[in-house]
Amino acid sequence: MSEGFQWVSPLGASVALFLVQGVLWLLIGVATPFLLDAGAGGPAILIVSERTDTAVFGSPPRDLLANDRRIATLRGILLRIVGGLLFAASALVIAVAWFGLRGGQSWALITLVLVSAAVLPFWWVALRPYAGVPITLADLPPFMWVPAALLVPASVLGWLGLG
Repeated sequence: MSEGFQWVSPLGASVALFLVQGVLWLLIGVATPFLLDAGAGGPAILIVSERTDTAVFGSPPRDLLANDRRIATLRGILLRIVGGLLFAASALVIAVAWFGLRGGQSWALITLVLVSAAVLPFWWVALRPYAGVPITLADLPPFMWVPAALLVPASVLGWLGLG
């Protein structure tokens, strides 16, 4: 770690924001399979929210899941996969922020920005079926919008802190 590292600095704030992203992904990733296995997976949603999913799929998610166990099984499999990917991404983000960026390494900032930004086009592609359905932040899962909201301030603060 850089001897001059200070939490109350642009670099310290950047590290903290990237750690928040990593911890969020870690908590959601680890909790997802356990919540699903406990039956707490929120049967009122498929992908985004009850309101938006109903508009896209034509029926309330609760009805779709209750009436077709194959859809419920697919949803469970896909959510467990997403949980695993969030866990893996969290390990990367936390390690690079803690060991690289906190140590003043510019490669770490570049890596964190790329990892955080790389998912954004995939969310856009994945949510294309929702075009025409108004989506608010309250509809989106936090693992999508929180890192996106933190990306610009974390990146700018990291750049200022390394400069």
